[in-house]
Amino acid sequence: MRSRRWAGPLWTLSLAFVATMLTCMASGALKSMAGEIAPIWLTNAVLLAQMMVARPGRVAWVFAGGLAGNLAANLLGLSLAVSSSYTAADMLEVLVAFSFAPRISSVVELIRPKQLIRFLAGAILLAPVLSGLVAVTLLRGQLSGYMLPNLANWFVSDALSLVLFTPAAVVFWTGEVKGLLHPERRWKTGLLLLLVCVVTMGVFGQSRFHLLYWALPPIVLLAFQADLAGVLLGLLLCLAIAVTFTMRGLGPLWMFHYQSMEGRIFALQLFLLAALGIALPISVTQSLRNRLVGLLREGERRYRILAENATDIVMSMSLDGRLTYVSPRAKAVMKWAPDDLVGVYYPDLVLPEDREALAATIGRLARDATEASQVSRFPRPDGRILWMETYLRPVIDPFSGEPEALTATAHDITERKVADQRLAEERSELQGLAFRDGLTGLFNRRHFDRELGFQWQQQARTESERSLAVIMVDVDAYKSYNDHYGHQGGDDCLRTIAQAIANLARRPADVMARYGGEEFALVLKETGQQDALLVAERIRQGIEALQLPHAASGAGIVTISVGVAARRPCEGGTASELVAAADRALYAAKKRGRNRTCVADTYDVGDVTA
Repeated sequence: MRSRRWAGPLWTLSLAFVATMLTCMASGALKSMAGEIAPIWLTNAVLLAQMMVARPGRVAWVFAGGLAGNLAANLLGLSLAVSSSYTAADMLEVLVAFSFAPRISSVVELIRPKQLIRFLAGAILLAPVLSGLVAVTLLRGQLSGYMLPNLANWFVSDALSLVLFTPAAVVFWTGEVKGLLHPERRWKTGLLLLLVCVVTMGVFGQSRFHLLYWALPPIVLLAFQADLAGVLLGLLLCLAIAVTFTMRGLGPLWMFHYQSMEGRIFALQLFLLAALGIALPISVTQSLRNRLVGLLREGERRYRILAENATDIVMSMSLDGRLTYVSPRAKAVMKWAPDDLVGVYYPDLVLPEDREALAATIGRLARDATEASQVSRFPRPDGRILWMETYLRPVIDPFSGEPEALTATAHDITERKVADQRLAEERSELQGLAFRDGLTGLFNRRHFDRELGFQWQQQARTESERSLAVIMVDVDAYKSYNDHYGHQGGDDCLRTIAQAIANLARRPADVMARYGGEEFALVLKETGQQDALLVAERIRQGIEALQLPHAASGAGIVTISVGVAARRPCEGGTASELVAAADRALYAAKKRGRNRTCVADTYDVGDVTA
């Protein structure tokens, strides 16, 4: 069991080690002279792609394998100090790039606008700059030339390699490349890839003609005909062939003056980056188009299945709406024999309230409409009312081009109507539950905040001179009550107080809510400070008059503390400030001995009066 648990991570680590080591050795082989920066650096792109598609628990194993593989490859030809410097710069670049890169399961996810912009800004631009600074600093004595040119070479090499090879590596790590072998596409994609190879060999296998841009048409054609994985594979093949010929002194790039082989390879990568910039939008557009076509085909397939198994009533009628044919399904649905319906004016079959609308729809089709539908209620002989949706289309005379008859299908939607009505009722009930406190039956804090905000904005917008008041209520020594009488007793106490507040507030327009725990709150519309104080005192005295026993309280009964605040929304401020003022008044009532009401002065938030 333990060996199985470690098998997956060890395989991931080994795969990352081998892939990183091989790509590092391949990239190092492209150096034109010892000690210079390779113009193409595959390693970081391949390792970054593997980390992007790895499961969260395997990312660290991938990075560890990549670190070991990178260091091992560098040690084959370099000293430990130099190898460690290169490896440190590479691993920093991969970590920075990975922090900006999205976690994906397919290459298509990488080209979504937000993710692509983040990837380009962080992984392609920032990461190579940081790693380049580390590399040229650590290898100052090993690299020839000045620091800035070496940093520029490092940045260009790694940035181009990351943007070109990371998507291509994702195609391999996700297994999307296997999709190219699908029987429906492998021959077409294979021929297109072969065309890319042949044309690229023809372009880069000679140095007499400026044929560089002739390598683009096959890639563009591949973008139109294949998916994104095929396009990226085609670009890889093009790059491999182009680099091979260019390194051998052949190809159109040798017709231009470059100071070094690195310059030609950089130019080649820029050329392929431009090719990717051309092919990528085409491939994305084609992918979207293929997806839409697939959805359309799926919709057509579903419609065909439904049509072939339809239980609708099929009818024919004249242009004036009289039935000339009715399918046998009418007997089962409408309880009418089809023959009895022939010759009947179709709108006469529906309830009088729906007759005019159905007749108008038929008349519109007879004149100029191409199709129409109408929902109507049909009474059956057994007294049941059916909701039927009728779809109508004109039958066009092929010679005159004018409608000569109508075809119709009637579908029983009674169950759907009943379900819609039940759903509407359930939605209304759920909406009510969403704003109700389950224990007390009062509104909850969500409804309180929403209603207070609405009332505040409404009065502020209309510049009403009336005040809006908030009353905050807190049960005194409730924790002691709960500890003494138990949670069930505490719940009963809250329910009793909630019912008393609801009875004492009286005005239907006032909002009473359980604000949280043992705290209650009220919104009083168009109520000034003095009136709000009267309401608050009535509630406090009403709770006191209940004489609910409270053995754990010094008063011996359940009491409440109340805070009151009132303001005019038209004079500025916010609803939350009003609540805060009432809450401060409540705190003052608690501090001054409980079982009392305190009022926050209108606009001096620090002043509270008893």
